[in-house]
Amino acid sequence: MLNCNRLLCRTARSTSRGGFTLVELLVVIGIIAILAGVALGPITNGIKKAKQSAGMQAAHSIGLAMYSAANDNNQTYPDKSGGGATAADVAATLLSGGYITDATIFYLSGDSAATKMDSTHNTAATITKAYISWDFLVNGGNGVSSTSFPWLPILWSTINGSAGAPTFTAATGTAITVIPVAANPFQTAGMAIFYINNAAAFVPATGTTGTVNMVSGTANLNPSSGGVPGTYAIASGT
Repeated sequence: MLNCNRLLCRTARSTSRGGFTLVELLVVIGIIAILAGVALGPITNGIKKAKQSAGMQAAHSIGLAMYSAANDNNQTYPDKSGGGATAADVAATLLSGGYITDATIFYLSGDSAATKMDSTHNTAATITKAYISWDFLVNGGNGVSSTSFPWLPILWSTINGSAGAPTFTAATGTAITVIPVAANPFQTAGMAIFYINNAAAFVPATGTTGTVNMVSGTANLNPSSGGVPGTYAIASGT
């Protein structure tokens, strides 16, 4: 039998060890925790942005359905004869007219003041405002005219009654503002709004009070009807 030479014997020498030390494991865990912390911020922000974009798209879809209904009804948006409209009245009009076929579009995830739509409330006859995350502008049974000034909000993600409804009687050049509350679909971050000129936007809250400028003073420079948007009612959702 051949004996191994000196070089081969040195190469075959065992160099195995008994696994990681506690210090090494702690270092690895610390690095993973740092990386996770760095990634969490952008991921969370991305989720919020995606949710806001989805809300804006829903506002646009509902708004266009309302626009179609107005075109079929003497240029007036859905309302309730005799006044006293709620968001359910507007939603029922859109559903019964076939302008919207799936009522789940009226609910926004994250709205803790509303209930997620179920199959038993997905029709014009059964839908109630408790399943709706939107507020609508109405005009005491007469309907909002499609000839109103271009930046008049026709619907918006609910601000919750405790926040107070916006007042659409601001003088020319005065912003129309509101402060959303934490129970809203987007909490206090802002609101999804659809304007009568068929534009949709997510308007973020600003300042220390978290105020949303639904209509800026700059946009409210030349509305129709005597230089003011006019006096309207709110068909509330939740």
